[in-house]
Amino acid sequence: MPVKGLRPAAAILGAGLALAASAAPAVGTADTTPPSVPGTLFHCPLPAAPGSGLGIGVSLCWGAATDDVGVTGYDVQVKQDGVFSAIRTTTGTGSIVSGLTLGQSYTFRIVARDAAGNAGPPSNELTASANYLSGMPPSSPPPSPTPIDRTPPTRPEGPGPYSVFVNGAAGLTWTRSTDNVAVSGYEVYAWIDGAFSRVPAQVSAQTDDKVLAIVGDLTPGRDYLFYVVAKDAAGNLSAPSDMVRQRAMVEPPTASPSPGTDTTPPGTPTGLATVSGMSVPGGVFLSWNTVSDDSGVPPRYDLFRRTDHGYAYEGENATPRDIVTGLEGGQSYTFQVVARDAAGNLSIPSAPYTAVAQPGGTSSPSPSPSSDTECRVTYAPTTWDGGFTVAVTITNTGTTAVNGWTLKFAFPGTQKINPPGWSATWTQTGTDVTATNLDWNRTIKAGQSVYIGFNGSYTGANPKPTAFTLNGTTCS
Repeated sequence: MPVKGLRPAAAILGAGLALAASAAPAVGTADTTPPSVPGTLFHCPLPAAPGSGLGIGVSLCWGAATDDVGVTGYDVQVKQDGVFSAIRTTTGTGSIVSGLTLGQSYTFRIVARDAAGNAGPPSNELTASANYLSGMPPSSPPPSPTPIDRTPPTRPEGPGPYSVFVNGAAGLTWTRSTDNVAVSGYEVYAWIDGAFSRVPAQVSAQTDDKVLAIVGDLTPGRDYLFYVVAKDAAGNLSAPSDMVRQRAMVEPPTASPSPGTDTTPPGTPTGLATVSGMSVPGGVFLSWNTVSDDSGVPPRYDLFRRTDHGYAYEGENATPRDIVTGLEGGQSYTFQVVARDAAGNLSIPSAPYTAVAQPGGTSSPSPSPSSDTECRVTYAPTTWDGGFTVAVTITNTGTTAVNGWTLKFAFPGTQKINPPGWSATWTQTGTDVTATNLDWNRTIKAGQSVYIGFNGSYTGANPKPTAFTLNGTTCS
């Protein structure tokens, strides 16, 4: 049965040619008039016999456009990434668009064209979901669409190193992930030059539910951090595995390191936990146990936060503590910390630790700093050749809260602060240093402390300041 608004292509084309012949412009006159807007675009019955198998798609119909010479065709356009592009051209006022994804929504519009190539204004936009193009009448609906798979695989568990004797390669192993349909593969990421990047890996599944992977093209003898993500055929990604450290193989292995070469990694950080007693709205204050290194120089620490499908780098620390802000209050976040020595050797990552971000707060008016202050200041530097990091602890030893504070001291040597520091606004004029509270740590309750700090440089010696004042009061 003919579909309303859908005419045979031959009739449309014949009428268009006849109109073009009878209303052709005079010789030397170019046709610059575009066609009109097509009639309403709508989702119409299928122009096929019942039982026809036409795949998966959408059936479209629209009203004819007009033109001063003649409409020669219509572009069927679909929106992709916010932009419409033509996917087919037809001479009739209807079209089947097949080869689509079952259940997915698509937005279409129609544009009419004439023989001179003029394009008219687009029709209305129509959004429709792709379904079976079976030609079945309404009394015999097509089979129900297959549900779209939105379930990700489980995260790869138990990642660890695996020995491979290939120069510049690192071996990894983990427990196989599972999926409601099937796991289609794994993506391996490595920490290279300050960022995690996906790296090529030869992945093979074993019979004991273990998966092995070999990552090549690495620097022999260098330590790398890795994590793994599982994926399924629908493109769903798992949460990332824990981080694991592995050293790229040097083949053949040397009996001992070259003289003067440090190849021993620092100890593994332990005791990662939340520090209580400090207000960090929308954040967490973390600390862990100090680790040592065979060089005798304290290692530095890199802190990572697990995200949906990877890890975010929270920064480098010279002391075993860090304040992470910009989080959503009340939400859980998982962290791991890695120690790194001056030679670039990496420790085994700490065990994952999950912390809950403190509730966020709103800014309050900024009263003048309290003047009746009792305080104690601890100045703890970590020094190396030409540079140092300082952790400063300000403790309110009085009986009332300090609402707004300014800490002042003077360097006794050539020390310079390397801005910006952390947990305070730091300034330096000559040898005089000032640290002013931020909005989130402006209040120090009686008996509580705030923790601030900075990086600096020096020449010669690096002596400690001898006196500190808080809001003009000398601290002990």
